[in-house]
Amino acid sequence: MKIFITGDSHTRAIQTGVELLVSQGEIPEDYQIDVQMLVGGDAMIKPYFVDKGDFVERIDNRAMIKKLPISGEQGTYDYYGICGPLHATRLWRVPNHWPNCTPFAPQGGQIPISTSLLRHVIFREQMYNMQLIEFFKRIGIKVFVIEAPKPYRHSRPMARVDPEILCYVDSYYKKIMMEWLASKEIPVIKVPGECYDANGFMHEKFRHDNPLDGMHANNHFGALMIKEVIAFMESRV
Repeated sequence: MKIFITGDSHTRAIQTGVELLVSQGEIPEDYQIDVQMLVGGDAMIKPYFVDKGDFVERIDNRAMIKKLPISGEQGTYDYYGICGPLHATRLWRVPNHWPNCTPFAPQGGQIPISTSLLRHVIFREQMYNMQLIEFFKRIGIKVFVIEAPKPYRHSRPMARVDPEILCYVDSYYKKIMMEWLASKEIPVIKVPGECYDANGFMHEKFRHDNPLDGMHANNHFGALMIKEVIAFMESRV
């Protein structure tokens, strides 16, 4: 089984997770799992590729992969995994948004944000990732999406905004995108429940080694997600 995983910066945890499992001899011998970041999450909200019919080609020079699907020396892959469509952080980490706005009943001078507006913003953010997934489907490439981590309780936005708001925005974002992915019959590799505490925050043991990074996860999280990918593949056999 050959799997190629690409997407936003969350692929780094996936890559280090693969390396950890390889060092421990926990990748099945008949599996080849290659990981390469495509482009940063902030670049995904702008056009970063052009559809050439049977392949897509980068138009953003920050993209680290020139063409998809991969061809040439690496051969072909059985599945492609994508990180990015379930990355909600952009919407809740902006410091000026949520102290002044709320998806709940407004208090004081807060501006209420409707679910319809949130849905519009989510689809606008994900427009190009959605187009990439639809491209893969059109040319017959099997693809799945890997869920991004939820918020950490002690990330910097939590000091300025009600954590309940950030958790709601994150959950709603992923709910809307998972519904769209389900409508396209795209499987989702979800984050295991063991990664969360009782209130739905990521456990700190899965947090990135950089204490200032409140968004990304570490190699232990990546390894868990790769195990989930392998379990998914085994269920398809």
